[in-house]
Amino acid sequence: MSSLEIPSSNTPVISNEDVFNLHNLSSSQSNTQGTYDQLNELFNNQDAQEKTIREARDILGESVNELSNSQIFDLVNEVQFLVESWLEEFERNTFDGKTLDELIGLKT
Repeated sequence: MSSLEIPSSNTPVISNEDVFNLHNLSSSQSNTQGTYDQLNELFNNQDAQEKTIREARDILGESVNELSNSQIFDLVNEVQFLVESWLEEFERNTFDGKTLDELIGLKT
């Protein structure tokens, strides 16, 4: 046999029974489920981002007509960060250095 010839074998790599029972193979099933979960999370995040942009455009009206979706999303995130920072600072000043989450035990 030359080095280019592939040896023939009567033993199949995978049997017909294995093909019919693929749904019972836990490792491939868990990998597939993990992939589906990751794709669903990606699309859910994308849908949430698009919803945020639509809501911001509706609220801000014509003042954002010249901004791209990316610019609007960044603007919303910056404002959200500022609001959360200011709220945390206010809570710490009001409740002796603790936030409400720390007071009720949600955060340590």
